Amino acid sequence: MYLRSLLFCLACGIGSTAATAAEPAPQQSAQKPGFSELVPGVLSFSGPATTVLLLQTSAGSLLVESELPKTRDALLQALDAVSKEAPRYVVNTHWHLDHSGNNEALAARGSLIVAHVNAGRRMGEDTYLKHLDKMMPAMPAAALPAIAFKGDGTLRLGGQPVQLIHIPRAHTDGDLLVHLPAANVLHMGDCFFNGLYPIIDTGTGGTVDGMLAALDRGLALSNPGMKIVAGHGPVGGQVELQAARDMLAQLRDRVAVLKREGRSRDEVVAAQPSKDLDARWGQGWVKPAQIVGSIYDSLPR
Repeated sequence: MYLRSLLFCLACGIGSTAATAAEPAPQQSAQKPGFSELVPGVLSFSGPATTVLLLQTSAGSLLVESELPKTRDALLQALDAVSKEAPRYVVNTHWHLDHSGNNEALAARGSLIVAHVNAGRRMGEDTYLKHLDKMMPAMPAAALPAIAFKGDGTLRLGGQPVQLIHIPRAHTDGDLLVHLPAANVLHMGDCFFNGLYPIIDTGTGGTVDGMLAALDRGLALSNPGMKIVAGHGPVGGQVELQAARDMLAQLRDRVAVLKREGRSRDEVVAAQPSKDLDARWGQGWVKPAQIVGSIYDSLPR
């Protein structure tokens, strides 16, 4: 059972304002995986699926994302190399397995798993993953969030705030942006695909308008020196985040015009509204037909 009460959250250092599935990834590390310094006090681990962050403080550490199950040994060894203790918290930005796949192993070491209630609910039940056309089985109870909350939340560790910002109906319906203001770092999860067309998981509440809202929120938090971590693609900054936002807004508007004209999904995909963008953005796993179709599906009638 999730520990959702505000009293529990406050006792653990989290205050709420209201209180997955594997995705093929474009990045691969040619070197032996390990943590490297992103900024002082924040380390990054570039796994086969996503970028994992480790915040180190005098009061313990916090991990953002837990990667795919196949990365378990490499991730645990990398953690052991930089810390004598397991992370106090592990934050999942959403439910997909490439961001939560080693929750159970980390919980067994004593870490508390933290996620939005919608992400926790989807982890705990069989869930259809539309973009892979696959049913993802429920995770074991030990992998589920110990702390699941609604709205936004804040963890405090070693005097440093970790802001957890929920964006409704973006990549999924349970996305969190993780802002480390003292370190000037923002982890966007899969609300930001750097240099790539994004996945919009319309089967579990994702929408293009929510994705744009997430990118706008990230930009509002950003500054020219900020490190902005993408769910997929390299670590970027304000310029790359703005480019991703501009591309998605442009493509959203093009698809919306065609849909308002009464064209079917197949007709809109066949019209290739992304054609002039594909050379730059469509070279990853998400191809033009998929992003156009997902935008079409998530736009209002």
